[in-house]
Amino acid sequence: MAARPHRLRIGWLYALAIFREFRGTLLCTVFVVALGTVLFRITPHAALGGRRPDVFLCAFGAWTALFGQVLFNPPETWYLELMHGLYPVIGFVVLGEGIVRFALLMSSRRRGEREWRKVMASTMRDHVVVCGLGHLGVRVVEQLLASGAQVVAVDRDPHAASIANLEARGVTVIPGDMREDSVLEDAGIRHARAVVAATNEEMVNLEVALDARRLNPKIRVLLRFHDHAIAQKIRNAFDIDEAFSAEALAAPLIAAKALGEEPRPVLGS
Repeated sequence: MAARPHRLRIGWLYALAIFREFRGTLLCTVFVVALGTVLFRITPHAALGGRRPDVFLCAFGAWTALFGQVLFNPPETWYLELMHGLYPVIGFVVLGEGIVRFALLMSSRRRGEREWRKVMASTMRDHVVVCGLGHLGVRVVEQLLASGAQVVAVDRDPHAASIANLEARGVTVIPGDMREDSVLEDAGIRHARAVVAATNEEMVNLEVALDARRLNPKIRVLLRFHDHAIAQKIRNAFDIDEAFSAEALAAPLIAAKALGEEPRPVLGS
């Protein structure tokens, strides 16, 4: 029974992702069809005995004009002539471009390419971005998933062994250098609730933390630094929500802090 709601949720995410990606094309198409409908509607037509066509016939005429088909030939007025001259060009540019983009997007979805992952990340809100899928990063992602959080992971190695397993569990993984703004943007950093910089490179983590705060001033920033004393100094100097060392914090505690929750005690601590 649980599988069906999960499939419905994934299907809804796909539909939402497609709408977001093609909202410009859809809005432009709706606008030109609506304009054409109005132009048909205000014009009496000899083919109808001097009557104005009903709204549905007007909308049909505006739609077919995008494909170079003339509903009433010859057009009754100069503005309908102009519309029938321009609409095929608009249809070729807007609809043609949209069809090509849709085909490429569906192809990238089947191959799991970055374009589709970017679309999926763009649908998320209030998620957590985890940068670095090393041992610690993967454990943090697992703890976040166990807490019911949505997660987008970023890693510079597109062939990392952990990626397939995480994607099978619903994690969107963006391959790329997390130090680049475009990669963080693809991960939906502007709408994320928290970012965890958990790579093995301290300067990369610091750069990610600063870039994330610049792109999203309200985001919670958690930064991994190997030296605990320096980590605390960096936290105070750069307004980081939490600077941690792997020795000081366990993965469940990091995940709880990313969600803004009160961490539960770790057994044996």
